[in-house]
Amino acid sequence: MIGARLVFIAILCSLLLSGCITSSPQSPSQDSAPARRSVMTWVPPYAVGISKARLNESFDGIGMKDALSDLGLQFWEPSPDGKGIQRVQRGDDTSDAAIIELRDWGRAHGVRVLLCVYNYNVSKEAWDWPWARAAFADHPQEFSKSLIDEMERLELDGIDLDLEGNGSLDGDKEVYLRFVEGLSAELRARGKHLTIDTFAYVWHAPNQSWWKQLFPLVDGINSMGYEEIGAGAEEWRSFAAQEDASGGNVDKLMLGMPANKDEWRGKTAIEHLRWLHDHGRAGMSLWDSKLDAAAWRTREAWALVKGIRDGGR
Repeated sequence: MIGARLVFIAILCSLLLSGCITSSPQSPSQDSAPARRSVMTWVPPYAVGISKARLNESFDGIGMKDALSDLGLQFWEPSPDGKGIQRVQRGDDTSDAAIIELRDWGRAHGVRVLLCVYNYNVSKEAWDWPWARAAFADHPQEFSKSLIDEMERLELDGIDLDLEGNGSLDGDKEVYLRFVEGLSAELRARGKHLTIDTFAYVWHAPNQSWWKQLFPLVDGINSMGYEEIGAGAEEWRSFAAQEDASGGNVDKLMLGMPANKDEWRGKTAIEHLRWLHDHGRAGMSLWDSKLDAAAWRTREAWALVKGIRDGGR
């Protein structure tokens, strides 16, 4: 009797090890689950009030709080001497209290909230590259330290670098890359997130021709094409061409879309979203959180955006 029982146990163990019998259903492997994609938008310093209202708005049961992964607070600019940063004053509330309220909103909804520094010169009504360069090239350590100190003081989740220049500026590529490399190392040591905003093709700075060197240093790149790029657009303007240009780093790419347009490049906002949801591999970024166009204030739009964030298809 004991011998027969031992034989039965031996056979049962053999079947379990061979996979013919399982003790419980096997859960899908992590590799089989769709990869979560990044979905980012920004709160501009001149529209904080309306942006906060939009962030909390429900469009027939779904909204930005259900679909975003990242929120950039565009509340900072380089100081005049380039050695630090200062708070933007453009007519709305960019105070610590406003920042903390938005940070806490992000924590409540699982959204990273990032310090966004940018270099639009209001007095010149233009993007001021020399102003940005005075910071990242002439005072990289001081500039980086001021960004990190402010991020940590306000307990934010990372930094979005929105330093833009118009013109032929590839000569500044190496010094820009060195700055991003140093900032990246500091943020990674702290477990913080780094995104950067670039132009969608080879013009201006930073631009698509810098992506290959930038991707290893960052967690995400926003391709600021907006109404210039789209699903089915021609040549480099197509979402597919943008994804191809990112190579094996498509999971770090965010395709810019314009929240002030119901349609662009011959397609509706919903058609662009549906292409990215059904066929694309990148994430997306939306300028900006005011959602000026009616198409972006619908359940259909935000259900698609949520689907993109959660992996699409």
